[in-house]
Amino acid sequence: MSGPGSADPHLRRLPGGAVAIDNADEAVAITTAVVDRARRQLWLHSRVLDPGLLDAPPVLEALRRFATARHDKQVRLIVHDAAAIAQAGSPLLGLVQRLPTVFRVRQVTDPIDRALASACLLNDAGDYYFRLSGLRYDGEAGLAMPARSRPLQDGLQRVWERSRDCSELRALGF
Repeated sequence: MSGPGSADPHLRRLPGGAVAIDNADEAVAITTAVVDRARRQLWLHSRVLDPGLLDAPPVLEALRRFATARHDKQVRLIVHDAAAIAQAGSPLLGLVQRLPTVFRVRQVTDPIDRALASACLLNDAGDYYFRLSGLRYDGEAGLAMPARSRPLQDGLQRVWERSRDCSELRALGF
């Protein structure tokens, strides 16, 4: 997958127009595309900030561009283990701490939400990347597919509302 509008012949099409993501290169490409295509809002559900994916240079650069662009931008980040994230020192954590008005972080508290193994990234343009297991790259993705991304966003909104503010990941002084 070389870009948001590309029709990579190696990608496996799924019913409904989505594509199967099978490896790290495809995962980084679709994650970058979803971030690049966001207008004002991103949703990200990740157990521990997905090492190898969210700290990949193209993804970090896309997140930096999004967060520092003009207009009100917001990233709603739902995590499971703030202590592990802080200990690992993810490069994304540095960006989150430098831009606390853009990155809002919550940690799941509800036992049902804590049991979720999935990971998801979606934006306000109808793009998404969903992985049934957040520990793996394989999943499904779609660009300009609001009929598929909207139910995912609704689910993330419910998890967000049940989660607590994750102040321990803020930099000191914020």
